[in-house]
Amino acid sequence: MNRLRAYGGSACALWAVLLAGCSSDVDGTATAPLATVDTDPPSVVRTTSPTTTGTPSTTGTPSSSSSQRPSTTTTAPPTADASRFEGNDGFYYFTSPSGKFECAVFVTVTSVAGCHGEFPSTAPRVEGSGAPDSRVAPNTIELTAGSPARFLSSGDPRFHRFDGTARALPYGETLSIPGSGSSNGLTCRVEEKTGVSCADQVGHGFTVSDSAFELK
Repeated sequence: MNRLRAYGGSACALWAVLLAGCSSDVDGTATAPLATVDTDPPSVVRTTSPTTTGTPSTTGTPSSSSSQRPSTTTTAPPTADASRFEGNDGFYYFTSPSGKFECAVFVTVTSVAGCHGEFPSTAPRVEGSGAPDSRVAPNTIELTAGSPARFLSSGDPRFHRFDGTARALPYGETLSIPGSGSSNGLTCRVEEKTGVSCADQVGHGFTVSDSAFELK
């Protein structure tokens, strides 16, 4: 019986010690904190591959909108029907749409183009027709294929059409007349802003209006 009492007293004493270790002060701080040891932490298992954030590639195929380029095709100016301006064989007559200039192209041994009209006051004075010692205002501008264009005074209006009425050459249309040789063809056109222009195949020509001119 004494042994049972002694064992019971020891057990009670041990239980009291354990209870004392689990008690706490009034401020909530444990007097004997217990450490928790994780002896078998779970391993990390990835179920998907990590996503990599990168810069979009710039070497791909460009879109159709960026690969298109505007067309650079140029349209040739319209060509007039030469037969509509022909008088006698090898003679072609036209006027400017404003009626200020009467012009013609003659296909002879050497082709000639020229006009009569309202020339600018700055046009150079030239020898008078039949009066070479006098200087007068020109009444004609002329281009002989292969030679520089010039102003002159004519005794008769040879670029005027006497056998009919000359047609107006529309603005922007080119009247192209082949020459009698391989290199003396002539072309003429009328522009509303610059006037009448005629040129040969080697760079000679003229442009004239009632306010300006150019000789080549």
